Amino acid sequence: MDTNRLKRFATEARNILIGGVVQRLTALGFQPDGTTTEKPELMGGGAVFMGEVQTEDFYHQWMSLQAQVQRRSFREVAEEAAYTWFNRLVAIRIMVKNELVPAVLEYESDEVRIPLIVTEARQGRLPQMDEAQRRKLDALLLNDALTDEQFVLLIVAYCHSNPLIQKCFGAISDYTELLLPGNILKSDGFIDRLNADDYITDADYRSPELIGWLYQFYISERKDEVFAKKGKFAADEIPAATQIFTPNWIVKYMVQNTVGRIYLDNNPYSDIKEGMEYLVEPAEPTPADSIYQLDDICDLKVADLACGSGHILNECFDLLYQIYMEEGYNRRQAVEHIFRHNLTGVDIDLRAKQLATFALLMKACQKEKGFADGHCMPRVWVMPDVSRYTWLDLNGHFCSALDLHTDEIISKELEAAFTLMEDADSLGSIMKFDISPRTREFLLEAVDEQAKQQKFADSFKPLMEGFEVILALTKQYAALVMNPPYMGGGNMNEVLSRYVKDNYEDSKADLATVFVEMMGQRTLAQGRYAFIIPPSWMFLTTFENLRRNIIDNQVIDSLLHLSRGVFGADFGASSAVIANTKNPNACGTYFRLIERTFQEFDQKHLRMLFEKTLANHDFRFFFGEYSKGVEDIVYSEKGAKIYYPNVPQKNFEKIPGCPIGYWVSIKMIESFKNDSIEDNSKVVIGIKTGDNDLFLRNWHEINFKLFGSYLSSLKDVNSSEYKWFPYVKGGEYRKWYGNLDLAIRWEDSGNIILNHINSNGVKDARIRPTNFDLYCKKNITWSRISSGKLGARMTPKGFFFDCNSPCIFENELSLDYIIALLDSKVCVELLRFIAPTLSFQIGDIKQIPTCIIDEQSQMGISNLIRQNISISRLDWDAHETSWDFRQNELLALIGQSDDDLTNIEAQTTDINDTAQRCAVSLQKPCCNPATAMQQHCTADAAKDTSIGSSGNVRLSDLVDKYHRKWEALFMQLHANEEELNRQFIDIYGLQDELTPDVPFSEITILQQGEIEIKS
Repeated sequence: MDTNRLKRFATEARNILIGGVVQRLTALGFQPDGTTTEKPELMGGGAVFMGEVQTEDFYHQWMSLQAQVQRRSFREVAEEAAYTWFNRLVAIRIMVKNELVPAVLEYESDEVRIPLIVTEARQGRLPQMDEAQRRKLDALLLNDALTDEQFVLLIVAYCHSNPLIQKCFGAISDYTELLLPGNILKSDGFIDRLNADDYITDADYRSPELIGWLYQFYISERKDEVFAKKGKFAADEIPAATQIFTPNWIVKYMVQNTVGRIYLDNNPYSDIKEGMEYLVEPAEPTPADSIYQLDDICDLKVADLACGSGHILNECFDLLYQIYMEEGYNRRQAVEHIFRHNLTGVDIDLRAKQLATFALLMKACQKEKGFADGHCMPRVWVMPDVSRYTWLDLNGHFCSALDLHTDEIISKELEAAFTLMEDADSLGSIMKFDISPRTREFLLEAVDEQAKQQKFADSFKPLMEGFEVILALTKQYAALVMNPPYMGGGNMNEVLSRYVKDNYEDSKADLATVFVEMMGQRTLAQGRYAFIIPPSWMFLTTFENLRRNIIDNQVIDSLLHLSRGVFGADFGASSAVIANTKNPNACGTYFRLIERTFQEFDQKHLRMLFEKTLANHDFRFFFGEYSKGVEDIVYSEKGAKIYYPNVPQKNFEKIPGCPIGYWVSIKMIESFKNDSIEDNSKVVIGIKTGDNDLFLRNWHEINFKLFGSYLSSLKDVNSSEYKWFPYVKGGEYRKWYGNLDLAIRWEDSGNIILNHINSNGVKDARIRPTNFDLYCKKNITWSRISSGKLGARMTPKGFFFDCNSPCIFENELSLDYIIALLDSKVCVELLRFIAPTLSFQIGDIKQIPTCIIDEQSQMGISNLIRQNISISRLDWDAHETSWDFRQNELLALIGQSDDDLTNIEAQTTDINDTAQRCAVSLQKPCCNPATAMQQHCTADAAKDTSIGSSGNVRLSDLVDKYHRKWEALFMQLHANEEELNRQFIDIYGLQDELTPDVPFSEITILQQGEIEIKS
């Protein structure tokens, strides 16, 4: 299936249809603001509009259209009409291609561009329609030039008369008939594109994925519009903002390991196992007390409570159908049982509900064409448009008509339920209904009675829609399988945000995790649920309580940890299967289909990687050599491990925050028994100025006479006459030293910042008085936001620090030890599961475990650290962007011997031995290199062999010296980093897991490409 062609078709079709509908609205006298320029008038059994005679039906349709535009909006009505026609016309085409109905939309031939439905009508073969429409059509058929008008009437009648279209998509609203674009048959218009094989092939039309892809692509532009405006999502924007289509192989994985596993646990010798290509076999059989016991296949209740266009429901249908076949049911019985007993879908979007229903009926018709009459419909529900008055106004009449009886308790509980559903368009399936078993029995009886007495179907439709949703959302399921909607807390509207905070405390930060918490609550004991959501739930402290609940009370059967690419340019994904059973000795199976944070894969390659690992558990892949252009995913001896079986779930609780660190070794887990960085040092967050443009400057933008550098304490700062002081605020990935280029305006002991009122009239600076005694002290800092790597740097005395540059201050543990640990490969591995995102929060760094070492080892580490910092400081100060810059690097080399170049001690000084140099360098402008060179020539002639007889210095010789010097420093820093890695690998006992090697690309000096050093 070529999804690029499908996307082009769906997006272009949407624009064509919306454009045509807008033209129709304009022609009918409607303006974009909802006002009207003309209005029809009833006159003698007909109507007059814009000087033309119309039918009385037209008048009523127009008035209905006006009411909708005023109640909603011009745009919303146009969107609805466009998708109404898109859904129905595509559905007709799908039915034709699946040989369920004769050709309808196709043209007679390439030369005769008249739809067959029109040709048939001209020959007297008409779809069922009422007498008034028939008379109107007869009049139109007298003129062969009126093909467009004939097509509009005929296709409306066809949609009303076809039972499958009618039951899946409902009746076409009277006003919608007016909005079928008049140019729908034009060349290269919608019908042309629908009939062309350039977009959708015959094989596509028979694929269960087609409807899902079309739905996603149809709303993709609307989704872009919603995200572009930013802020909170209104209720009508939630469907477009949160819908995303799940690749079929992941759907199969989730369905086979929930529905399939439950059946196989009850029928271990079943033949259907052979067809489950994504079934993950546990290392040990499921314990007997953890098996959901099936007495009857009808008890295998399965649901997707955010079903979208029905992709997951379709896969569930296929597997359930195989089960029924194996149990000896015939095809008709199997489909009817699945629809009536096993499968439930719920969604917030009417379009999605309609498409899911249609997709399931297409599945049924592929098994047995007799289901094309719609006599047995799948149970897919949409959020009802109801209020408490729906219950209060219809209750009495409903109970009387169906001979039902309620009491005060039932009435109050249902009034509360219908009151909650007033916000159903925002809350969807996370609504919790507090109803008693008696009330639930009443609802079940009411639904059964209503089904027997269809004469009341229209009268009580809103009430019944509410009943069905309440029943669906208060039911416990043997299996729940979902791709929940994705929406961060910042995008939740007020109604949704308040509700999740009140009802889903452990998962409230994201709607996807709210659904995960809800799934656990609605799964039967020993049942299973599966989901695919972003991997943040596995690691972030925000979701610690959610993880703890799963670890303590449920079992993670298996989990796919996925790289970016499953959903395009996403942030990675995780798909898990969880059993609702408590087992303190539980072990799970994990697939690490990721190595580097945020590496992006083509999703077909992720599928290959999973399939190859399922076939060969020893499969290894070298992620470092991956590119999207590869044809295959191949085994590599030097590749990373993918398959992690028998991972004890209780191990996660041994790590602070309970991250799902399934790949973490026992040795690394045991290291968390030691004290953490927080236990042995002071880790604090810095200043939020509230207005960086006002209070921060680059150092070269300020008056140097007002710059107080390298003062020892806040007391010295506050008593000085200086106005600006050194400031650290994040910056690029850099280790050991650097990113020192800012100054903060600090006056009146900081009150100038604290008392500043921003443009919104708010004081939003944040300065913690408890940190005042730490300001200006030597510390270690890092950039909170990074590219996925932590770069810890030593900051000399005299600096203030930002909220984006948290700092560590010495207490019981030396700063040398801490920075060595933070910049080591051991820390890289620890942070892979403590903080596997683009940010390193203060809480993440506090958790890093430390190991006690002897004094001699500590001294050796300190010597290496001092060298690393000195080399990195030399590199930083060699550029004019440093306020400690003294001299052009080439000039500095005049008079230096080769021994001097490689003598690290001679090149460097203590990190804080800079105050005197700084005071001079800030007040004396740098001299011109050419002038300086002439000044140095004579004085240094006797000392430097690169000076010729004329006393001139050869630039090429200085450049050679420059290369030798910095290559020596680079290689020394590289050797030091590898030695530190070796020592920390030994300290933590990780020799079997890590090597000390450091790629040259991770040495963070010479970042401006001054020279090239090849490995």
